Amino acid sequence: MANLSAEDRHTISMPQRISIYVLLLVTLGVFLNHFSLEHKENGYLLMVDGREVDAIGVAQDKWVKLTRNCSRVRSVDAQTPELLTLLQLIRDYSPPASETAHVIQAATTGNWTLVEVKFKDLLPAVVLIDQTVQPPQIVPNAIWSGETHPWRPAPFVRQYISSKAPQAPSDLLDCFEPQLKKL
Repeated sequence: MANLSAEDRHTISMPQRISIYVLLLVTLGVFLNHFSLEHKENGYLLMVDGREVDAIGVAQDKWVKLTRNCSRVRSVDAQTPELLTLLQLIRDYSPPASETAHVIQAATTGNWTLVEVKFKDLLPAVVLIDQTVQPPQIVPNAIWSGETHPWRPAPFVRQYISSKAPQAPSDLLDCFEPQLKKL
């Protein structure tokens, strides 16, 4: 190889260069055959072999879990007088269907409480309650009820409630982890 001219060395290296380009094109083709982005009404989903994956939601969920501070947020037991009062508030919100509400979980910080409830005939819901006023009030626009599939429940519900009630404490929303699978 040392006795070859520059032109001969260039001729020998050309097939190596072509094979690298072919490898890159084949890799790109395989990738595009299995992965794509699809825009839906609530954002983008990663399509992996036809299956919808909320990659942005996964990243948001991981980021929140790494950066949140839950030291001021406390879980509220379902049998405390405080929560029984809030549960009655939820049951009275839109009777008769809301009268079957059962608390799945509740968390509070300061004068704000986030309650996840299930019903007999309604989809599960996440309800934000403002206790800065008396009597406590459900924030009417900040009630999540429905399904989030194919989006990840926690980031989806957090974003929904924070967009409807920007005054709600971010640590309360960040520390919320949905318990029900139907969200």
